[in-house]
Amino acid sequence: MVKELSAQGLEEIFGRRELETMEKRMAGKPLTQTERNYLSRSIRPKLMAARMATQGGLYQLLERPGSSSEQRVIFNLARYGIDLVIPGPAKKEKRLKAEELISEILTKCPKARYIEAIPLLLVKKRIDTYRLAEIAFIQGLANKIGYLAETADIILKKSGKEMYLQGLTAYLWARRKRRHELLGEEKDMGYTSFLHKTTPLRLRRWRLLGRFFDKDFMTLAEVYA
Repeated sequence: MVKELSAQGLEEIFGRRELETMEKRMAGKPLTQTERNYLSRSIRPKLMAARMATQGGLYQLLERPGSSSEQRVIFNLARYGIDLVIPGPAKKEKRLKAEELISEILTKCPKARYIEAIPLLLVKKRIDTYRLAEIAFIQGLANKIGYLAETADIILKKSGKEMYLQGLTAYLWARRKRRHELLGEEKDMGYTSFLHKTTPLRLRRWRLLGRFFDKDFMTLAEVYA
């Protein structure tokens, strides 16, 4: 049976002794104290983690975003008057509502230049705040969307326009995650340690780590006004 378990790819997770212990357990054979230790301290925690990862769709989330997702982002940003990436018309892709585009960027294509475009999108296009709040709640994006909505309101205030996102910002502020999370693409642990020391204060208030600055958002707003 060890060979059968190995054939299922479990040898990538479990060592040979663990596989043998699993075989004995499934066959109803008595286990030694050492094997019981394997079962409680190693095998079961790994199985529980694997189940949680599967239920949470972790494998799909870790897949490298395909060009189709990035092309969708490029195409739809251009539709809203934000040509950040390439000159000329972008490749035609599925049209996304502004709220869906924000979700697409944050979950599938979190490159800095696309994240920086989100406050511009919120300024240019009056979005459905109720729908965006729903997306933030369902997808666990309260911190990120809250910060970016607050950024958009800062831009709106400076330009003398209505700050229509204050209700959304307050709603998401009250629902922030406790743990800090990265806004942007993941890199190595050294970079994460660097961010813990250098992240701007307003990002920290939203329990985020990243290298985004108000002056850069303001500069982009002037360019794409």
